[in-house]
Parts: sequence; structure tokens; C-alpha cells
Amino acid sequence: MYLSYIRNPVYGGAGCPECRKQRRADERRADMINRGRILPRELISDVKQPVSGWCMRCWQEVTTPRLDNIRSGQGGCEHCGGKARFSDEKARRLARAWGYEPDPEIPYQNDATKWPGRCLAKGHRCAPILNSRFRSGPCETCAKHGFKPDRPALLYVVIKSTLAAAKVGICEDSPRNTRLAEHRRNGWTLLYEWRFPRGADARARERATVDSWRARGWEPVLDGKLAYDGYMETVSLKSISAETIWAEILSAETTDAEQRL
Repeated sequence: MYLSYIRNPVYGGAGCPECRKQRRADERRADMINRGRILPRELISDVKQPVSGWCMRCWQEVTTPRLDNIRSGQGGCEHCGGKARFSDEKARRLARAWGYEPDPEIPYQNDATKWPGRCLAKGHRCAPILNSRFRSGPCETCAKHGFKPDRPALLYVVIKSTLAAAKVGICEDSPRNTRLAEHRRNGWTLLYEWRFPRGADARARERATVDSWRARGWEPVLDGKLAYDGYMETVSLKSISAETIWAEILSAETTDAEQRL
């Protein structure tokens, strides 16, 4: 392995494959703890892997939480996940202490469901998940780093020949962004990109594209039987070509629902 490859964050970053594997496992464990409030007792090698551990809310033993479900906003614990853990009054107090005011006409459901409101700092519309208070602020528009709906964003299409898969994604359009470098390290090749002045518009087009795939019965592409980060936004190149994907993205009809947030 060449030293220049190891030093280059785009093509290498970490020279040792085992170290890269461990780093990704560490990231999955951190997400399980911070997003799902699940303390794993085993290595998480696959985002679709049922994980055994303990719920950090009710401290009962769990065996079924999956990281892909947790990342999509579903509760992780089979005992208390998806159930209201607080009264509406207490949940609103927690939300205000966190930094946002939920809409008065929308009742609290549970701490794993988006709850629309406005941030207290600048009045931005937001719809955070209450259990995210353990790892971030409530308003992605106010966040210092990462994708923001009111800031420039990049929509892209990458392919991976070993999986015969294409993936659509979005990320912040900034020199700080490392998303595409991560994809390159994982064997994906960038084919198309489209810059948007507002991230909300890029997200709406991405969602419309993925929804159209699922409406036609095209499932996400697994790596063998294993899931991986971002696999829910993939489609098989046996079903549709990359050129057609891009043409459909360019012509996709979107709603302004995302923009209203």
C-alpha cells in the first residue's frame, strides 16, 4: 500500500482494512447508544443485525433493536420503544429546555416520532425527534455543521459495480463535507451531482426519487445478505440504468411540504 494513498483522505484515510472495519463498528455502536438509547453488548457488524443489550430508558434487556430502524426514527426497545414515556406536559417542558417549542395543536406521541415546532433561538420551523436531545440540538437549520435545509446542498448519484447498485444521496455543499470521500473509500463511484441553493429542495428531490423506486417494487440492494450505511437509498442497476436514474431526478415532481419546515 502506497503512503500517498494512506495520507489522502479521499482515497484512503486509514491504511489498514481492519482499522476501517473497527472504525465503522465504533460508529454503529455510538449511533445505537446516542440515537436509540440502547447499550449494546456485542459488535454491530450490520445495520440490519438485531442487537442484544440494555435499554437506557427502562434498563430492561433487549434482543431485537436494529440500527437501520433506529436511524429511521423508530423506537429500539421492544419494552418501551414507540410508547409515550412522558406526559404531554412533561414532554413539552423537555422540548423547551432542549431549545424548541412544539406546536400547541400537535400532541406528544413518543420520543421516537418527529414533533413539529419552532426553535427558540431563531424561530425556524423544525420537526425533531425528542430522544435526539441526547446528541444534538433540535434545529438542523441552526446546526453549525452538516446538512441544513436552508443552506447550499449537493444531490448526487454514485454506483458500485460489485453490487450492481446505484445510490442517490444528499449532503452539505461545503469544503468541510466528507460524505463523497466516504463513499469513495467504500468503493462507490460518483457519476452525477447537482448543486442546490437550498438543502430542502435537494432533500425533496431525493425523497421523490427513492419513493418512485419503491412504488415500482424495486427493493434496496444488500451486500450479500448484509445491510450497510445508506443502503435504503439504493436500487439495483439491473432494474434501471444510471442514465435513466439521472434523467428521472432531473424531471422529478416534488412538493413544497419539505420547504415549509
